[in-house]
Amino acid sequence: MIWIPLRRAWHNPIFRGGLAAFAQQPTHRSYSLNYVVTLSAVLLITWPKEGFLNLRDLPFTYNALGGATLVILAYLSVSQGAHRFLGSRYLSLHDWLVLAPVKAGVFLRGYLAASFLEILLFWGLSLPLLVLAARVSGEPLVHLGAGMLIILVCVGSYRIVGVTLLTLFERDEFLLYILVRILYVFFILGSGFVVPLSNPVLAFADASIWPHRLGAWELPGLTLRGWVATVVLHLLLSGGFFIIALVRVHWVQRRGRRREAREEGLGHG
Repeated sequence: MIWIPLRRAWHNPIFRGGLAAFAQQPTHRSYSLNYVVTLSAVLLITWPKEGFLNLRDLPFTYNALGGATLVILAYLSVSQGAHRFLGSRYLSLHDWLVLAPVKAGVFLRGYLAASFLEILLFWGLSLPLLVLAARVSGEPLVHLGAGMLIILVCVGSYRIVGVTLLTLFERDEFLLYILVRILYVFFILGSGFVVPLSNPVLAFADASIWPHRLGAWELPGLTLRGWVATVVLHLLLSGGFFIIALVRVHWVQRRGRRREAREEGLGHG
């Protein structure tokens, strides 16, 4: 079943163009190096000084590294998602949407799939360090798998939020700049006070051997553990913003084609 979406992505012209642009991007090497160095520094600073596991004072290594990963990747996801990486620098995204000979759904799915390549790169770079941190902190593989799932789902949803903001406010760069920073602060910090179940850092700690303080999400006939509720909420967030972006892309393409048809009619008249 997994090959079906992969095959569709490969045949998507927008994704293939994004893949070529991703491979030619010169900044990924320096970004990757800085990212690994930063996480390595966090790992070194929080490395347990004595003992393998002390139940009265649980090692902070795993949760510190996971929190640092989420803080970095959340900002990278929102900010880079709100930055156009395909097409000519002389054309806005709106102009490119009008010129692209593909439907709105095909364009958005291909654009997001290409944009997720960067997320997968940094997510993969953090995996070996998190495995090491989980080992010294006494975390089982089940907790590590849950933590990696939380990181992937949360930062992926933030990338969709960033792309949606780009489709809505590309022509107002100052407003786009402000919205990206406000949403980032809310996702990482503010949500912990307002809606704790939506905070990714708290969810990462909730999926570890630390005491579970995030609570649960009570539904009719179903109770979701804190970190599971966080994953579900972020999936709903990404789905909602995907629909908004899809409607916006469709509207831009439709309005642009109507304008072209009107101009051609005036030219023939």
